[in-house]
Amino acid sequence: MNRLTAIGFASLVAYGILLAAKWDGAPAAASSGSGAVVSTTASGGPDGGIALVQAGDARRSAATAFQSPVASHAVHRPSAVESQFRSTRDLKAFADALLARKDSLDREERYYLARALEACGFATSINDDLAATSEKRRRQFIAGIPASDPEAARRIAAYDASDDTQRCLGFQGARITQKQVDDLYRQASEGGDTRAQARMLVAELNRNLSAPKISGESGKAVDNEDFRRIIDLLETRDAEAMVMVAQFLAQHRLIGELRIGATGEIPEPASLVGAFSLVACDFQPTCPAFDRESLQACAYAGYCSAGSYEELYANFLASPWSYSQAMRYRGVIHSAIETRNWSLLGLQKLIGARSNAES
Repeated sequence: MNRLTAIGFASLVAYGILLAAKWDGAPAAASSGSGAVVSTTASGGPDGGIALVQAGDARRSAATAFQSPVASHAVHRPSAVESQFRSTRDLKAFADALLARKDSLDREERYYLARALEACGFATSINDDLAATSEKRRRQFIAGIPASDPEAARRIAAYDASDDTQRCLGFQGARITQKQVDDLYRQASEGGDTRAQARMLVAELNRNLSAPKISGESGKAVDNEDFRRIIDLLETRDAEAMVMVAQFLAQHRLIGELRIGATGEIPEPASLVGAFSLVACDFQPTCPAFDRESLQACAYAGYCSAGSYEELYANFLASPWSYSQAMRYRGVIHSAIETRNWSLLGLQKLIGARSNAES
């Protein structure tokens, strides 16, 4: 498994945690990540969405005491290239415009070029007509929406906006190699792009942790320097970097070593990822997580009314228990970031404990 594949796998696993917690209301098994499609079956269709919204109103009131004010520093506003990447319906044209001046791209442009190529890599491996396949899937999706659904038009629009197949139609017949994507992320990372640095670090650490056992020993453990690099990424307050780090920390191989808050409790994995996502969206109101997940919630489950990531998380993604946990963690994370007291998340204490054990 290469380092970028490892990131994608981890993302799918942890988003499954969030969804599982939503349905059964119990603490989820440990894992990491974010970003899969919400199934209509799991949601129970539009009625399930309505019930969740009503439950969400109650849980939001119950958790008010745990809410934390948004940090005082200026929030992040998306750049021109970020806005274009997120809004374009033609990623081939987007990528071609950047490739035309590849040697002069800045670090952020290299990052989003890598994102575009990575998102559309599948298009180069499909033998069938991509446009025909995309249209067939769209017809099947529309056929599954009840004629009486008042949100039908919004669900179809959300499906179209979130369907990368449509955005990648221009790539059919093109050749995208993993090396192209890796090189662009590496160049963006070396240029100082925080998101690329987070991807590279998490991919490296996941690869080390997943290494096959050799001579009875497991893969390389996360060491003190790795945790210091994680802290450095969190201190940037970049939304994407923070969530990638949280997804990594929430893995079952690490979560038991973390301690959060004054009581030093072991954090619940799905709630920890949810809390970091909430904090990330505090810093960046137009957060990427909300874009994608709100569209998928609308398209596949008929929940189309969320106005923010917090509302989406409270009313749709999380169970009442997970939501209340995430809200507590959210306040702790804000405190850790504002005061740079990383012992509130167990990171400095963990580094200190390992240093003492090694001496």
